[in-house]
Amino acid sequence: MIKINGHWYSSNEVKEALEKKGYTIITLEISTELRDYPHYETYALINQEEPNVLNTMKSIALKEFQKKPPLL
Repeated sequence: MIKINGHWYSSNEVKEALEKKGYTIITLEISTELRDYPHYETYALINQEEPNVLNTMKSIALKEFQKKPPLL
Protein backbone atom coordinates (compact mmCIF):
# COMPACT_ATOMS: atom_id res chain seq x y z
CA MET A 1 0.00 0.00 0.00
CA ILE A 2 1.24 3.46 -0.91
CA LYS A 3 -0.20 6.68 0.47
CA ILE A 4 -0.46 9.45 -2.14
CA ASN A 5 -2.25 12.75 -1.51
CA GLY A 6 -3.79 11.39 1.67
CA HIS A 7 -5.28 8.29 0.02
CA TRP A 8 -4.07 4.69 0.14
CA TYR A 9 -3.51 2.81 -3.12
CA SER A 10 -2.62 -0.84 -3.65
CA SER A 11 0.59 -1.78 -5.40
CA ASN A 12 -1.42 -3.08 -8.36
CA GLU A 13 -3.23 0.25 -8.78
CA VAL A 14 0.06 2.15 -8.70
CA LYS A 15 1.68 -0.34 -11.09
CA GLU A 16 -1.14 0.03 -13.64
CA ALA A 17 -1.06 3.84 -13.42
CA LEU A 18 2.72 3.96 -13.95
CA GLU A 19 2.51 1.53 -16.88
CA LYS A 20 -0.05 3.86 -18.51
CA LYS A 21 2.53 6.67 -18.20
CA GLY A 22 5.10 4.56 -20.07
CA TYR A 23 7.09 3.00 -17.21
CA THR A 24 8.27 -0.60 -17.21
CA ILE A 25 7.73 -2.25 -13.83
CA ILE A 26 10.17 -4.98 -12.74
CA THR A 27 10.68 -6.81 -9.45
CA LEU A 28 14.17 -7.98 -8.47
CA GLU A 29 15.49 -9.98 -5.55
CA ILE A 30 17.95 -7.80 -3.62
CA SER A 31 18.99 -10.17 -0.81
CA THR A 32 22.65 -9.86 0.09
CA GLU A 33 23.18 -13.02 2.16
CA LEU A 34 22.40 -16.55 1.03
CA ARG A 35 20.87 -17.36 4.43
CA ASP A 36 18.52 -14.35 4.37
CA TYR A 37 14.89 -14.60 3.46
CA PRO A 38 14.42 -13.32 -0.09
CA HIS A 39 13.92 -9.57 -0.16
CA TYR A 40 12.34 -8.08 -3.27
CA GLU A 41 12.18 -4.50 -4.55
CA THR A 42 9.98 -3.21 -7.36
CA TYR A 43 11.35 -0.62 -9.76
CA ALA A 44 9.69 1.69 -12.29
CA LEU A 45 12.03 2.16 -15.25
CA ILE A 46 11.76 4.38 -18.30
CA ASN A 47 14.12 4.83 -21.26
CA GLN A 48 16.36 1.81 -20.54
CA GLU A 49 17.31 3.00 -17.02
CA GLU A 50 19.15 0.73 -14.60
CA PRO A 51 17.42 -0.12 -11.28
CA ASN A 52 18.66 1.97 -8.35
CA VAL A 53 17.33 3.50 -5.14
CA LEU A 54 16.04 6.58 -6.96
CA ASN A 55 13.66 4.70 -9.23
CA THR A 56 11.82 2.36 -6.90
CA MET A 57 8.12 2.11 -7.70
CA LYS A 58 7.15 4.01 -4.55
CA SER A 59 9.52 6.93 -5.15
CA ILE A 60 8.51 7.27 -8.81
CA ALA A 61 4.80 7.10 -7.91
CA LEU A 62 5.22 9.86 -5.34
CA LYS A 63 7.13 11.98 -7.87
CA GLU A 64 4.55 11.43 -10.63
CA PHE A 65 1.30 11.68 -8.67
CA GLN A 66 1.96 13.71 -5.48
CA LYS A 67 0.47 17.17 -5.93
CA LYS A 68 1.85 19.87 -3.67
CA PRO A 69 -0.41 22.76 -2.66
CA PRO A 70 0.54 26.14 -4.14
CA LEU A 71 2.60 28.46 -1.95
CA LEU A 72 0.81 31.58 -0.79
